[in-house]
Amino acid sequence: MDDRLKQRIERTSSWEDLRQLESNIEQRGGLSEQVVKAIQDRATELGLALIAEKTGIDVDDLTPAERKIVQAIGEYVGIMRKQGRYPGRTLGQVRNRGLIDAAEDAVCRATPTQGFQVLAEADLEDLSYERIVLDHQDEFSARAIWFSRRTLGLENPMEKPPAATHSDVQSRTSALLLWLKDQAAENDGYLPSFTNAEAAQIMSMGDMQRYGQVHGNIQSRIDFACYLCDLPPLGCAADAPFSRAWAQQGRDWEYHVTGMQAAARGRQWSSTEFDQILRETERLPGQAHISWKSALADAEQRVKAWALKFADERLLPEGGDAPAAGSPKRNPTWTRDELILALHLYLKHRDHIPGTDSAEVADLSNFLNKMGRVLGLAEADTYRNANGVYMKMMNFRRFDPQYTKDGKTGLTRGNKDEEVVWIEFSQDLDRLDWVCAAIRKAVDEHAEDHDLGGPEEPEICDAAEGRVLTQYCSDCGI
Repeated sequence: MDDRLKQRIERTSSWEDLRQLESNIEQRGGLSEQVVKAIQDRATELGLALIAEKTGIDVDDLTPAERKIVQAIGEYVGIMRKQGRYPGRTLGQVRNRGLIDAAEDAVCRATPTQGFQVLAEADLEDLSYERIVLDHQDEFSARAIWFSRRTLGLENPMEKPPAATHSDVQSRTSALLLWLKDQAAENDGYLPSFTNAEAAQIMSMGDMQRYGQVHGNIQSRIDFACYLCDLPPLGCAADAPFSRAWAQQGRDWEYHVTGMQAAARGRQWSSTEFDQILRETERLPGQAHISWKSALADAEQRVKAWALKFADERLLPEGGDAPAAGSPKRNPTWTRDELILALHLYLKHRDHIPGTDSAEVADLSNFLNKMGRVLGLAEADTYRNANGVYMKMMNFRRFDPQYTKDGKTGLTRGNKDEEVVWIEFSQDLDRLDWVCAAIRKAVDEHAEDHDLGGPEEPEICDAAEGRVLTQYCSDCGI
């Protein structure tokens, strides 16, 4: 095939023109194997463009099975359009249900679909949904595999098909949400540290190299459901988000990933919220990018408002990544004094920790804000809010043998000084009572007329009792 003909085929912009070109070439006796292949390739390209336009699917970011399905639809659309027909039903199914679920529905039928027959007649049976299901069984249900084997003339181990269930996408979505729900329930509503690899094991996808895209899609579906529920994205509760998650993609604003991570990790999740998220995922198509693309096209300001509301300095984790450009400065790490006071409250109520809306937590929050001003650390009344106080108490649980004896782990994120304070004071409650009383007395005495922060002097080290008493004793000549 000469270059001019090749370029002419590649520039053909419609199936009608491509069909006419093929007819002209055939009349001249020039329909060689190379020409036929070039025309088929161009038909597939036109099909892919149509799929992207009519369904909103990103054809560049797909799992192996999805990629093969798109190729199959492209070929099918090309054949149908060359015949002057439009496969609107096929494209509508993909748009409404996503690639995997559309293929599931198509193969689980008493008789083969028109798509299968068309591709088989074109000697393209390897691109049929049935063949794709068998080549990528990890992405489909047992029922879809049974019907695909029967259509292809292969023997099934069971006489009857398995009962109808959701596709593996929704099954795995449900499994991951149930696991996260259980993890939170064991930690008073807070999600302990976990990796994407650990979450993948729950969904029987241990090989992240193989299943990374499948897992990422499932997590993105859950995050979209969180958006619909106006909740922080659960995917951000993992130690690290997927590398391609939360990309800016040409928008003039960015997701505040650090804030979203802190919001997801710092939230006290309820069982009702997990159930609500699950119900939303059951209404979503199998491919997350369909939902996100539609939302960003139709309601971008709502998505933006949801994403940016997590850019809050009170949510940012200690030792976490730097905030996004333009976001508020995050609060400083908890001081020794603050940790001592939090430990005191924790040990007083270790069997029944007071909640974020309790009087005990509110009292300590108010006092820490006062102490922060005395030490020259707090710039606002929200310096240590109730959520932060509660979370800090929960951090001590990982050191508490009364809590960990049953296999529980507690929250693993926090300040490295927490363990130091635990070792120093948890076994000497009388000393802890005295130190806390002394800290409160010193702060109350200097709340209006003195700054206990003092200048930064490297040669002076804080005592085990913290900065307040170190500076207080120094000022008093003790």
